[in-house]
Amino acid sequence: MPLGDAAIAAALREQAHRAHVHRYVWTGVNGALALGSFVVLPVVDRASRPDFVVGGVGSLLGTVATFAFPMRVESDLAELDAAERLPPEERRLKLRELLRADADDERDRFALPWHAFNLGVSALAGGIIALGFHHTRSGVVQGVGSFALGEAQLFTQPTLLEEYEASGTPGAALRFRPQISIRSRCLSVGVIGSW
Repeated sequence: MPLGDAAIAAALREQAHRAHVHRYVWTGVNGALALGSFVVLPVVDRASRPDFVVGGVGSLLGTVATFAFPMRVESDLAELDAAERLPPEERRLKLRELLRADADDERDRFALPWHAFNLGVSALAGGIIALGFHHTRSGVVQGVGSFALGEAQLFTQPTLLEEYEASGTPGAALRFRPQISIRSRCLSVGVIGSW
């Protein structure tokens, strides 16, 4: 049964809040890692400093990228308020248009190119440390750690897929999606597919 206009509007408002929280949490995580990498420079030995500088620069770039490129749904609140004053049919079309655009944006942000980009940037940082400074172990730890952190950021991104599929919007086909949940102090990661 398709979702009604009120349910779609409520889902978009909730999603805007979740996307906002996701962006600020990951900006904070990346920012704290960047700051920590630079703060410890005076107390680590001179030979290890390049490792911390490369890691700090990578985290700083992650901080800027996370903050500067919010998910599309975060900008919906003004459009949702304006849609309240539209005639019922126009409002219905506008809400479904917003839902489609936001779901597409979220799906695109989880697409393979983002994972490949994450892998490439992580490998570059690890390679600079391992090959450029001959700190092989530190380079491997940096590369693997950066990749794992980037994947965690991608996998914890909120999605509107269920609402989009339930909206009755033409073209809202079921797709594979990641799902991460924390229950009873246990992190479970699963890929759910429906067809």
